[in-house]
Amino acid sequence: MKTWLKATIIGALTVSMLIACGERDSSGDTEIVQLEFFQFKGEAVSEFDTLIEQFEQKHPNIRIEQNNVPDPDTVLFSRLSQNDIPDIMTINGGVTYGEIANAGVLMDLSDYENRNSIIDEYEEMLQRLSRTDELFALPHTVNANGVLYNKKKFEELGLDIPETWDEFITLAETIQEHGETPLYSTYGEAWTILPPLNTLASNIHGMEFFDELEAGNTSFSDVYSDIALKMKELLQYTDNDVFGADYDIGNTAFANGDAVMYMQGVWALGPILDANPDLQVGVFPMPATNEANQNNVISGVDVAIAIADDTDYPEEAQLFLDFLLQPENIEVYLETQRMFSAVEGAEQENEALQELQVYFDNERVSPFADHYYPQGFGVDIMFQDYLLDGSLDTLLAELDSEYERLTRQ
Repeated sequence: MKTWLKATIIGALTVSMLIACGERDSSGDTEIVQLEFFQFKGEAVSEFDTLIEQFEQKHPNIRIEQNNVPDPDTVLFSRLSQNDIPDIMTINGGVTYGEIANAGVLMDLSDYENRNSIIDEYEEMLQRLSRTDELFALPHTVNANGVLYNKKKFEELGLDIPETWDEFITLAETIQEHGETPLYSTYGEAWTILPPLNTLASNIHGMEFFDELEAGNTSFSDVYSDIALKMKELLQYTDNDVFGADYDIGNTAFANGDAVMYMQGVWALGPILDANPDLQVGVFPMPATNEANQNNVISGVDVAIAIADDTDYPEEAQLFLDFLLQPENIEVYLETQRMFSAVEGAEQENEALQELQVYFDNERVSPFADHYYPQGFGVDIMFQDYLLDGSLDTLLAELDSEYERLTRQ
């Protein structure tokens, strides 16, 4: 065997032994604990590196190894099947969290000492996903859907932020009358249908719809006509190749001024401002109904933090969890990631997000509807077919049949 290959194998074995058993410091007196931190957001690696460095300075006997990989959900599920659970991990607060929480591999954090600092609505979102009263992860940061808008063009055209659906449609028509394009849409990539769809669905039918649906007291056919028709109405205010454009194309086009508004999540701000740092951009919640006080911002847990139930170092893992949830450390993340805090005391100060912040401050928040559809329920694909050239009756029948198929397996 070649020398370099022997060295590689020996090195890998050494790292594995250190992770499993810990190591000693230079004096030989203190055990150095090494924890794996499985972190799913590639765009946040540097921010977590900064926080890890600060944590290790405070806790020199603990070393955190950040592990960020492509396609993290697939990798994590594969590792779970092999009972190879990272000591501490970030998880998106969607269907993935619900499945992992029910797998019995995460520590129950329901009695977490500082839980009262976490905003209740986001704890409830995770509990609803896991269908338990226990908390198997703690919310860290949350995202939001909205309408990104060109502030300069709004000012030039004398436009106001709408608070009702009719005002939003009137706004789009006014923009058209001024010779501008109201909206840029990118439905060639099906998931981009979800920001406006979630806004309409969550505000129009609320979370009680899912309880009634599970109980057999309602159906998609009963509720989703208005949602579908409003989704189709929005197409009147775009003039780009909607089904030939994807997310990246949409970000660049909006950055370049090809439309006055763009229905997306706050996560799009980063690539948009990378494309045009001088763009004056804001975000407001898309109103879904004509009852202004019933229109909430649609938000979900973007990052939740969990600990493996069988970690060899539960106390050290909880120390790192405590550190990540301190408001001043969350603000390090918020500054570049343009999200909102799930913990009281950490403020999002980005000027582009202040119109959304008011909704968070007033607790006018609703969760993403698509987080509560059954696993495998391709609502974005079904709506893509409908918006392209489908009929309303076909869409409603498909929604009902898919729901029945997936929940009766």
